[in-house]
Amino acid sequence: MEKISNPHFPRPRLRRWIFGTSLILISWVLFGSILTGITADRFNIDLDALAVDSEESRAILNGYAPWQTATTILISFSPLLIAVIALHRYLLHLPIRTLFTRNNRKLSREVLVGAIAMAILILISGAPDLIFNPENYKFNFEVSKFLPYLLIAFTLIPIQTSAEEVFFRGWIQQRLENGRRSIWLVSIIGGALFALPHLSNPEVNGELFFAVLGYGASGFMFAWVSMRDQSIGIALGAHAVNNIMASLLVSSADSALPSVSIWTTPAVNWISAAILSLMTVPLFIWLTAKLGRKIS
Repeated sequence: MEKISNPHFPRPRLRRWIFGTSLILISWVLFGSILTGITADRFNIDLDALAVDSEESRAILNGYAPWQTATTILISFSPLLIAVIALHRYLLHLPIRTLFTRNNRKLSREVLVGAIAMAILILISGAPDLIFNPENYKFNFEVSKFLPYLLIAFTLIPIQTSAEEVFFRGWIQQRLENGRRSIWLVSIIGGALFALPHLSNPEVNGELFFAVLGYGASGFMFAWVSMRDQSIGIALGAHAVNNIMASLLVSSADSALPSVSIWTTPAVNWISAAILSLMTVPLFIWLTAKLGRKIS
């Protein structure tokens, strides 16, 4: 099995890393809840409706402006991002740059590679179904809702995805890699860990097996390219573009994040979604390598 390591940046000590992980999770839950509560109060949003997944709660949330509901949810990820960066620097005593990249390439170029690759794959995989099965999609475009949401899509969604990436591909993966573990093992573990918190999303709707495959496949490929390149740049760009395009182009009616997408589908078909996610993995790994060489 292929092993990829970087001896110049040793792993953090286990006890210190476990302590830091606990502080990160506590900070995320505590300060994230406080920010959500403050924002909900500012917009007069019913917190109970946010906390419960039901038809009644979704009906209540649909009565608010989508950008306000999205802001209330996404603002909770900023403490996660801040906590990981701060503890990486001041608890682990490591340079902040090493949380994002351990190579000599420009991080911005790698972010661009991930963004372009994900956009290409989403358009190629999604367009045929939209064209040949239009009955599965409902045209949902409303300018009055769409335009205010754009600001949220391009500011808070990248904060949310970046927070997840620095935690899973930065903080956790820097501990998983020890110079002896194969890229396959690290990526499988990383994919499984990435899938776990997403299983509480309302769109999962009891389809745990296929949801694990779908989310796990995304986590696997993000972990793979991060270990291959010794950088989370590609994962940062790809994850952000995936979530932005989902919120603006096509989303499911039971999505965890309120959106103003141009088209909506009644619910996620997890069998086809899982199969598509698994097929995307090798294409994404190949395409990012090819684009990375060209942009470099």
